[in-house]
Amino acid sequence: MNLPVQLQENEVVSRVIKRHPLALLGRLLAVALLLVLVLVLWFWLRGVGGWVTTALDIGAALIAFTALAYAGFHWYQYENDLWIVTNQRLIDSTKSTPFSQDIKTATLFNLQDINIQKRGIFQTIFEYGDIICQTASASGQTFTFRGVSKPAEILDLIDDQRFALQRGNPQNSPTTPPSA
Repeated sequence: MNLPVQLQENEVVSRVIKRHPLALLGRLLAVALLLVLVLVLWFWLRGVGGWVTTALDIGAALIAFTALAYAGFHWYQYENDLWIVTNQRLIDSTKSTPFSQDIKTATLFNLQDINIQKRGIFQTIFEYGDIICQTASASGQTFTFRGVSKPAEILDLIDDQRFALQRGNPQNSPTTPPSA
C-alpha cells in the first residue's frame, strides 16, 4: 500500500484504519433515495407536454448529475481518509480532493488522553465510533478518528504501542496485520 508519508527509521505500520462502511453507506442511500424520488416525479409529470417536459428533462438531468457528483465526492473522501498507527506515531491523512491533502502526525510519546465516543443506536449495534487522542503539544492538538470500526480494539492497539515505546522497545512492539 502506498502510504502518504515516509516512515522513519525502525518504524513499522501496525494498522491502517479507514472509516466504517456505514459512514459512506448513509450518504449513498440518501443519494439513491433522491434519485428514485426524481425518477418517480419525472415519470409522473412527463405527460404534461411542451416546454414543461423539456424543462423537466433538464431539471431531472441536473439533479441526477449533481447527486452522482455528490456521491462520487463522498466516495473519494471515504477512500482517501486514512489513519495510520505505527510503533512510533499516529498519522492522520485526509485528502478531500485530488488537489488538497492534510497530513498530521503525533509521536506516541506526546499522547496524553485517548477517549472513545459511541453515540446512537447504529454506532452501538454496528460497533463503530470515534477515537479522540489529545496530544501534549503547546497547541493541544487533537487527533479524531471518526467513524472507525471497533474503536476499543484500536484504543488497545495504540496503548500497546505507546507502552512498548515507553519501555524503549519500539521495534518489538506488538503488531497486527496492516489492514482494517
